[in-house]
Amino acid sequence: MSDRPERESLLLPILIPVGALVVIGLVLYGFSEVLLSVKPNAATAIALVAAVGIMAVAAFVASRKQVTGAALGAFVGAAAGISMLAGGIAIAVIGPPEEEEEPFPVTLAAPEGASTSGFSTDALAVKSEAPIDLEFDNQDPGVGHNVQIFEGPDDAAPVLFDGTVITGPDTETYPVEPLPEGEYFFNCRIHPTTMTGTITASPGAGGVTVVAENTAFDTDEIRLPADTPTTLTLDNRDPADHNLSIYQDDSASGDPLFTFEPFPGPLVDSFPVPALPESEYYFRCDVHPTMEGTVVVEPGPPPGEGGDAPPGEGSPGESPSASPEGGG
Repeated sequence: MSDRPERESLLLPILIPVGALVVIGLVLYGFSEVLLSVKPNAATAIALVAAVGIMAVAAFVASRKQVTGAALGAFVGAAAGISMLAGGIAIAVIGPPEEEEEPFPVTLAAPEGASTSGFSTDALAVKSEAPIDLEFDNQDPGVGHNVQIFEGPDDAAPVLFDGTVITGPDTETYPVEPLPEGEYFFNCRIHPTTMTGTITASPGAGGVTVVAENTAFDTDEIRLPADTPTTLTLDNRDPADHNLSIYQDDSASGDPLFTFEPFPGPLVDSFPVPALPESEYYFRCDVHPTMEGTVVVEPGPPPGEGGDAPPGEGSPGESPSASPEGGG
């Protein structure tokens, strides 16, 4: 006489719950993928719809006089179907979630004596409608400084952002909410009359970084967006003074279209570049004219940074503000 029926009777109590757990796990995994693929509000709505549907099916199954294996299987299938259907409709109607935008990096320093001489620059350029990582480098020993951003062009406007006061030497990265296109005023809350500046938020502000090392730039070509203010960061890794000026052509005659005062390294500083029309221009270090190259100004956002190397660690020091016009 075969003992197969006896073995099956012993295995069924184990296989049924294990199989049910596997099915439930697969359903939960699939449902979680659906919830992660839609916007947060849509995920909440899907979860509520699925919960109501599952409760309704469970109530129907429980109302039967005898709950069989087939009824339980139908319940699991119905629950999975409701969840997937709700998710599919949400994805088709609402669409997938928007990707989070990377924060726009910008640097600002308070050099030694900033309470009387001001920030390292009085003009910053950022990308509008994008989160901002404002790296504030307080190089003023034993003195507290911060950064406040105002909604308008002066401190009579409401405060949009008020950074933590830090005592130098210290560095703090302030997370700033996206700014709509426009012009904003910033200052130090502790020294509001001497430490001031303007932030320009525009759609095409992307910023480029150029490294100066061993009396040479790391690139001979810089690409900028046409008719759009942007930011140029100079990472000066030499103890010698360097700057970067943009001229109409390689004769470097007349006033530069963009320049800032040379400063010694090691130091990293950023400067706002005014909007330039589409064309090709010439750039150089005015202290070392052999450090030169071409500026390509073309429509659309800048395709990449001018320098391949990221900004290095700068030591405390002071560099003057950028100037869109004037000699270097």
